[in-house]
This record gives sequence, C-alpha cells and structure tokens, in this order.
Amino acid sequence: MAIPPYFSPVKIGRRLREQSFVGGPLGANNPTREVLNEAITVFGAEKRAAQLISIGCGLPRVLSMESPTNLEAVHRLLTNIATDCETVARELFTRLYNIDAYLRLNVDRGMEDITTLDWGELGNIESHTAAYIATTAVSQAIDSSIRRVMKRTGVVTLGQLGE
Repeated sequence: MAIPPYFSPVKIGRRLREQSFVGGPLGANNPTREVLNEAITVFGAEKRAAQLISIGCGLPRVLSMESPTNLEAVHRLLTNIATDCETVARELFTRLYNIDAYLRLNVDRGMEDITTLDWGELGNIESHTAAYIATTAVSQAIDSSIRRVMKRTGVVTLGQLGE
C-alpha cells in the first residue's frame, strides 16, 4: 500500500483494467484478517496452509488522552485509533494462540517514537529489529516457521485460520 505523500500509489492489473491503490482503509492498517478472508474466497476454506506470518511495525505507546480540552491531543488520539494495528493482532493472537501455523512478528520495544517520516532512517529500525529477532523465543518461532514453510505441507486449513 502507499502512504501519500511518502510513497507513490501501487498500480495492479493489465493496462486497460489497471487499479491504483493508495493507503489502506481506516481500521485496516493490519490487513491480516482481510488477507485471510480473501484467501478463503479465492482458494476455499478447506485449502491447507503451512504458515501465516503477520509482520508488525513495533508496539505503539499505550493510547491515552493527555487533555480532553487540547485539540491537538484529541486529534493525535483519534489518528492513533484510526491507524491502530494492534487490535487485529490481539484478536488473531487470542483466537490462534494454539495454532503453530500463525506467527506474529512485532518488535516489542524501541519503535514507539519512529514515525512514517523516519522511513528513510533505517538505523534505529534495524537495531531494534535485530535485538527482537535475537531473543530466544522469537528466534525459535522463526526457525519453526521456516521448517513448516520448507516442508510445504499445510498443517491447518484457511477456514481454521479465518474463523
């Protein structure tokens, strides 16, 4: 997806039927649920999958309102709610926590202050990501995920993932 003015729109399709995509709809910044629904529509609920990987952009600060009379604070809070990725991630984790074929990767600290304006400065992002991946639990989860993908054997149906 594109985030104006940072990235150009993504164009998909043949010349006469080309569609341009700009940003995601509000409330769909984590498209994992939409991807699952689309996969079920295209492939069917009984199609088996080896792995579903959801990649986050770091856990945000806790949403709160500094002062209900400060319009800038209200605007910031509403923007954060509209662009939230964690609600979908929490819902999927709650539903899929016991399914090994679901993996959510999301740096747990250090990314709170990084904004879309910082996308060209990859040093902090790279450092925090490397530290996150180096943790034993995350490293083992990635290794298990790679093994499942390499086997190319679906261990769960799309319907089980998308229920």
